[in-house]
Amino acid sequence: MDVLGSASQVELNLSRAQLDEERQIRALASGLRVNSASDDPSGLAISENIQTQVLGLQQGVQNVQNASNLLDVADSALSNVQEILQRVHSLIVQSSSDLNSVSDLQIIQTQIDQLLQEVNKISGTANFNGVNLLNGSLAGYSSNSPTIQEVQSPLLPDGSSPTGTQVVNWDGVSGQPGNLVSSDIDPGPATQPRVDSTNSISSFVTFRVIGYSANAVDPDTGTAIGPGDYVQIIAYSADPRMGVAPEWVDTQAFSVNAGVMSGLTIQTPSGTPTNLLDISIANLTPQDVGTSISFLTSVPAGGPTQGTPLQVNSTGNEGGEVQISLPSVSTAALNLSEITVMPSQVENSNDQLTGTSDNSVSAADAEARVQAALDSISQVRATVGAQTVALQEDANDSSIQVVNQTASESAIRDADIGQSVTQLTMDQVLSKVGTSVLAQMQADAQLVIQLVGGLNPGSKGKV
Repeated sequence: MDVLGSASQVELNLSRAQLDEERQIRALASGLRVNSASDDPSGLAISENIQTQVLGLQQGVQNVQNASNLLDVADSALSNVQEILQRVHSLIVQSSSDLNSVSDLQIIQTQIDQLLQEVNKISGTANFNGVNLLNGSLAGYSSNSPTIQEVQSPLLPDGSSPTGTQVVNWDGVSGQPGNLVSSDIDPGPATQPRVDSTNSISSFVTFRVIGYSANAVDPDTGTAIGPGDYVQIIAYSADPRMGVAPEWVDTQAFSVNAGVMSGLTIQTPSGTPTNLLDISIANLTPQDVGTSISFLTSVPAGGPTQGTPLQVNSTGNEGGEVQISLPSVSTAALNLSEITVMPSQVENSNDQLTGTSDNSVSAADAEARVQAALDSISQVRATVGAQTVALQEDANDSSIQVVNQTASESAIRDADIGQSVTQLTMDQVLSKVGTSVLAQMQADAQLVIQLVGGLNPGSKGKV
């Protein structure tokens, strides 16, 4: 009877059962299958890596929420600026009436100035957690290059509305209509005029075909040109380089059916001319009388600016940053600093002052600039909204990844409660059985000892 060998085997099995029982108790107490590297070395390494990713994703979601709050603040400030500029636009429209006296216009101008001061206040003070939002510090690089856009033309001298910006005969041959003013030299799709990037000022320029004569004489030179159209050019600018008056009027005669007149430059009437527009005028015909077109040129003050867009890590990984860029909404940046609805002094083509005109040109300039600023604010708000949506999509994607990564990490590290309970029960049974077997084997050992003792010669007569 191999009692010792059997006991060793039972003790080994009992030890294994008790060790496993201890492991199952730790798993049930902590909820984790892997409590230390010895439980599952590779599983621990993988789960820790996944946990790092999960924590990064969760922080990315928090970053997105903070960035969304910042954009909400910026949008609210932009909304206030938009409402103010809408009020300014209404005041400009109110000023565009001959029923207003000069004192009425001065009151309107005072209101406009006060509202524009409020725009500058918002631009300078809007912030989130100490970060200035709309002063241009988050705008990134801005070249401040001149811009130009076609705007709605003011009324014609007879009070009627312009018939449009298309001429009846674009090239004198095919009869195809085209833009009255273009930068194209050859006939074809029209493009806008050019503004000299180094020698230009903000201005409002209108071209009107005001009449036709079979024996036209150019008012500037006195030259008879035969059949021709009279084109009136009205330029307005509050820039001191404009000359002695903010408004300048010139009328020129152009021969009809002479083709496209290219390479024309409109300059200020001042002693040192400053460029306003480089243009080409389409081929004109007698039927083009009534055509009108206006352009607004904008040259922001100052040179190039360099801001720093905000960087927001929305993914929790290196390289997962998104940029938040917000422009300045100051009156200088919006090209509104010098708008006025007051009547302007007029200089004609032969450098003679003709007194003051009504405020139609200055109000048209102000209205066009405010409308351009409103369009710019609307575009910025749309961009802010798009950035918010994009950030929320990043947050949603990160949240989905958190769920999936957490599930993967849980599958590796968390305990299977049902399996652990079953295994613990089995280990407890094995421990009890092993202990009972050892006890029984100990009793058997005593019997063996007694049997061996009964065979001892000193125990004669004893059974």
